[in-house]
Amino acid sequence: MTLAFGNLPVRGHYLRKRLRLAGFARWLGLFAIVLVVAGFTVFRLGGIEPRALAGLLILSAAMATLGLVIAVWGIARVWFGGLLGGGKVIAAFVLSLVALAPFLFAAWLAVENPRANVAYSEGMEPDAVADVIASADRTLPRWQRAISAEDAPSIVTGRRYLAAAPEIYKAVRLALAEKGWTVDEVVLGDPQERADRQAGDLGVSGTVTVPIPTSRTEAEQISAADLAGTRDSDQYRIDATARDMLLGLPSAVTIRIVEDGRETFVDARSTSLQIEIDFGQNRRFLQSFFADLDTALAGQVSTGS
Repeated sequence: MTLAFGNLPVRGHYLRKRLRLAGFARWLGLFAIVLVVAGFTVFRLGGIEPRALAGLLILSAAMATLGLVIAVWGIARVWFGGLLGGGKVIAAFVLSLVALAPFLFAAWLAVENPRANVAYSEGMEPDAVADVIASADRTLPRWQRAISAEDAPSIVTGRRYLAAAPEIYKAVRLALAEKGWTVDEVVLGDPQERADRQAGDLGVSGTVTVPIPTSRTEAEQISAADLAGTRDSDQYRIDATARDMLLGLPSAVTIRIVEDGRETFVDARSTSLQIEIDFGQNRRFLQSFFADLDTALAGQVSTGS
C-alpha cells in the first residue's frame, strides 16, 4: 500500500480565513448615511431641535469613522494576507467615505470662513450703525452677533447706484420676492439715517459704483400688498428673514437704502438667529442678494438662489 501511493503528487485543500468585521463595517457606513439623511429631513420638517440634530450627527460621524477604520484595516489584511471578504470591506470603505463627506465639507467651510455668525457691508457695521437699525423686537444678544477682534465677521461689498431711491427700493423688493425671503418690516425716512447722510457716513469706501440701471418690466408686477404702507422716500430700511435651503435656519437681514443727490447707496447686514457659527452662510446670503439686485436693475432675468 505504501509503495502504491508513495509516488503520487502531494495534494491538499487550503482554507482561507474570512474577515469577521467586513459585514459589520458595511452596516455601519450604510446606517450612518441613513442617519444623516433622516436627521436633516426631520429637522427641516421641524420634528427635532438643533441639539437633537447635533447628537444624531455626532453619532453618525462616530459610526462612519469606526466603519472607515475597520474598512482600512480589512483592506490591508485582504491585500497582504489573502483573506476573504474584500468586496464587503471595499463597500464599507466607500459607504463610510460617503457618510463622512458632509462632515469633511463642514470642516472645510469652518476653516475657510470666520468663526462668526454675521456678515455685513461696510456701511452696516453693527457697532457703527447700531442706532440706525435699532429695533426693539430684533435686538440680538452679543453671543448671536459673535463680533470679535480676533476673528472678524465677513465683509461684503455694498452698492452705489446712479438712480433714485424709490426705483432701487422696488428692485430690492423684487429681488427679495424672487429669493423667497420674508419681509418683516419696512421703515421710511429714519432721522438718524438723515443725520448720518449729512455727516457723510454712507459707507462709500465699501461700495461699488453701478451704471444707471434699466428698469425691469417685472418690477411693475410687484403687488400692491407688497408695497402696502410705503411711499416714495429718499431712504428705506427693510427687515427680512432669510433661510438656508438645507436646514432652513433663519437669519435676520437688514437692508438700508439711502439716496444722496443723484446716487443711492445700498448696504445690508445678515445675522444668524439660532447658531453661533454660520460657516459663511450669511456672507453667501448677502453676496447672492447683491448679485440678484444687480441683475434686477440690469433688466436681465434673475434666477435667485
